[in-house]
Formats: sequence, C-alpha cells, structure tokens
Amino acid sequence: MSFFKKIDKVFKSSENFNLMERTEVDLQIEENIKNVGIKKFAASDYGDLYLRVNELGGFLILETIMVSATNIKSKKGSTLTLMKENEALKLESDENKIESDFSNAVKKSVTKIDYNISMEEAEDFKEKIYDEVCFEINGKEILFSVLTS
Repeated sequence: MSFFKKIDKVFKSSENFNLMERTEVDLQIEENIKNVGIKKFAASDYGDLYLRVNELGGFLILETIMVSATNIKSKKGSTLTLMKENEALKLESDENKIESDFSNAVKKSVTKIDYNISMEEAEDFKEKIYDEVCFEINGKEILFSVLTS
C-alpha cells in the first residue's frame, strides 16, 4: 500500500477508460498545473484529479482538471462525488458539453470541468477530509483515492 494513495477500487465501468502509463512528462504536467494554483487532490490507475475552490463572477465553483490517457467527450455533463465514510457531496458539472484536450506528443488528455458549489459546500469541502472521489460521465465511473498530503 502506497503512502500517497490507497489501493484503487475501480467500478466495473472503468474498463472503458484507458490505464494511464506514468512517465516523467506527468511530473512536468503536474508542475504546470501547480503553477496556476491547482493542487493534485486524488489519483487512480486511470488518471490524476486536480482541483481548487474559486470565485467566478460572484459565484463559487470547484475547478477540476483531470489528466488521463482517455479522451473524454460528453453532451450530458458529469458528476463528481466526494466521499467519506457515510457522507457524500455530489456535484453536477456546470456545463453539459465536456471535451478533453488531447496531446499526441505526450499521449495524455486534459479535461477541465467546473462544478457550481454553495458557500456551505465550499466550507464543508475545506474542513472535511474525503477518502474517495467518484467521477462519472456517460454512465462510466472512475474511483479516485484522495491523496493524504
């Protein structure tokens, strides 16, 4: 068992996502994302999830970036569920149209998705430590293990 993540529990529908081969390029991608103020929050064999709470036009949003080996497209939006024990915070994407930016050079997709959150959810999110995050799109799910540091 790794210090930085638990053993991934992947739902049956995750087989539709490509396993992400980790390379030195991933460290560079992570640095670039960190430089804009977004921290790596969770990881799985299928990708890495970065997020931060931000304010846009007077509304609070949870900005997420998923780096994976799967090019994602949807016209139905996505859900993000943050879980701890018997608690769950389920968020719906603010837009229905979602599309990854794929780089042939590094064979990675970067998917940016925003989720509207309330002030209470933002406070909840800051105070609670979640164990897992479930990303769902087009009826498929990826379960991420939240990083401990």
